[in-house]
Amino acid sequence: MNVDADFGAWLRSACLNAVISSSALEDAWGELAAAGESVSALAEKADAEEEASRQLDLFGVPMVVEVLQVQGLRIDLFARPVTLVAQRAGYATGATVFVLGAKEQDGVELTNLTVLRKLA
Repeated sequence: MNVDADFGAWLRSACLNAVISSSALEDAWGELAAAGESVSALAEKADAEEEASRQLDLFGVPMVVEVLQVQGLRIDLFARPVTLVAQRAGYATGATVFVLGAKEQDGVELTNLTVLRKLA
């Protein structure tokens, strides 16, 4: 049985690689520029390239980890992007953040959210 060389290589490989880079980020960060790598269940290279582009958009800007307290028991916000408005720098008009952690407070209806927020 004859198998296309690219298809055969794909069958033998542990995974396919999709690489994306940004010369603007490399110029801005120089030697401090980081490289990210992730493994997913995406089967098509085009899907992997799209995911790589999405990750570059997400992680290609300076970010900060912050803790904010919100009203209510909001464990449901864990691992989700949410828009928060607060009397705090960067939140006055609303900031979309990714919730890294949610800890509901005993005895009160408050939740401390650990969030990741883009600075740019």
